[in-house]
Amino acid sequence: MANNEILEVVALALRHSSTGQIMLARRAPHESGAGEWEFPGGKVEPGETQREALVREIQEELGYVLDGEKLSLLGDHIHQYPNRKIQIFLWRADIEIKPDFTLIDHDAVDWYSLKDIKDLNLTAGDKYFISLLN
Repeated sequence: MANNEILEVVALALRHSSTGQIMLARRAPHESGAGEWEFPGGKVEPGETQREALVREIQEELGYVLDGEKLSLLGDHIHQYPNRKIQIFLWRADIEIKPDFTLIDHDAVDWYSLKDIKDLNLTAGDKYFISLLN
């Protein structure tokens, strides 16, 4: 990837509809950014829509089958990491029941209020989105 290329990434703000809490995942020790909390997701592959990519990524990372029809786009942000530039598109889905997850790329998931998210060690690229969660 050339230095001027922007990697397209999708992320999920999964919201519990009755409590308003948002699910975040913590990057596992073997992953880059280990110990940081994030909105889970990943890169959009060639030929995929953002919805398709997010459904695939959540299935791969958390073993959760996300309903792509219930996703709504909250916003996007370009973030420059030391070795790459990414454009993150944050999508939201509301659910009634908190599911069990199978952790693949993360060592923990938890549900947080907006107030608590502000105090977490959130990845640099995801901090921008806190203001969009209201």
